Amino acid sequence: MSAQDAVAVAERLLALVKDLAAAPAQSKDAYTGALDVQRTCDELLRTVVGPLEYTVLIGESCQESAALHFVTQLGVADIIGEGTASLADLSERTGADARFLGVVMSCMLGRGYFVQESPNVYKNNALSEVLREAHPSSLKGAIGFVCDEGYNAASKLQEAAKSHGQASGSKLAFGFQGTVFDWMAAPEHAWRNERLGRAMKQLHMMANANVPADFEWNKLRGPVVDCGGGIGALEMALLKDEKNRGLEFTIVDIPKTVENGKKVWANLPGTVNFVAGDFLAPDVDASGIPKGSPTYLIRHVLHDWTDSEVVRILTNVRDAMAAAADQAPTLLVCEMLLREDSSRFVRTTSMQLLALNNGITRTQDAMIALLEQAGLEVKHVHHMRAVDSIIEAVLPARS
Repeated sequence: MSAQDAVAVAERLLALVKDLAAAPAQSKDAYTGALDVQRTCDELLRTVVGPLEYTVLIGESCQESAALHFVTQLGVADIIGEGTASLADLSERTGADARFLGVVMSCMLGRGYFVQESPNVYKNNALSEVLREAHPSSLKGAIGFVCDEGYNAASKLQEAAKSHGQASGSKLAFGFQGTVFDWMAAPEHAWRNERLGRAMKQLHMMANANVPADFEWNKLRGPVVDCGGGIGALEMALLKDEKNRGLEFTIVDIPKTVENGKKVWANLPGTVNFVAGDFLAPDVDASGIPKGSPTYLIRHVLHDWTDSEVVRILTNVRDAMAAAADQAPTLLVCEMLLREDSSRFVRTTSMQLLALNNGITRTQDAMIALLEQAGLEVKHVHHMRAVDSIIEAVLPARS
């Protein structure tokens, strides 16, 4: 690839950055413009370094993940705090060999984390600050989860693929039976379950913070039945906005999650009720999904299940909706979808879902096909300033 090729990409990148600077802050144009800039930056790097070096860089990016995990788990950013810390200080405070720390910090400096004030003396910067526990946008839990459970599960992906669905990467990596969620819920892994909760909250704030604002939640008819809604993280985000305060929710989940959810909501404002159920039950009556509500919601659930299991879940919801057919009930499916213009984050997260639980990030067409297979009709697809999209489905019109 010639230098002239790189110049052409760089000129295109400059034009995109100028367009981004001109776009209104927090607008849809600014959101999509930032994704265009990200993709073009990657294209420029590929063009400049060429296929050999670029491929090796991708292969060795796992070492950068290891360095990020190293400093995050040892709390290096927390130790440095608002001041500075020497390599010797960090070694003493963390109990880690200074030689290891030196190599890791060099790797992190190369990616823009921390500042070296003088030889072997470091301070935090905007990137390393988000690794601090108390930072308002902390990613400490997320990095712990991604670089531990996520990384180890991905290392077993080939073996999982050859098991043809009999095992997941996480099962092979950690040697448990059942689902990854059951494993983390066990008392001896309570710390993993707690970290997973923090990680999901942090990742959703990074990738889906605009979901409450970019969809007209306040126009939904209640109660909204949230199937697999966990402890109600979405509801917490929605009910912070005064215009959504009139919404009522019923969350359906497994008994342990329902128990935890009730504790969480005991002192929180808003009408949020919990029902124990199993959306994979053989029929709607056994599922526990309340019948006859005008609105149903499935968020961040379907990617964890096979096509046949997804159709079963959707069929149970459809049958619950049928009890309110005269009210023209609606189902909202909120999921991350793979598109041609999907970001790097969407694609790497898709790999992580696959490794953890054989989860599949589906294309928009694939998700619509499953909804139709379950006897539902797609009315609209809402794309937002987020990695999630919302597919709005209804019961087919009676002939």
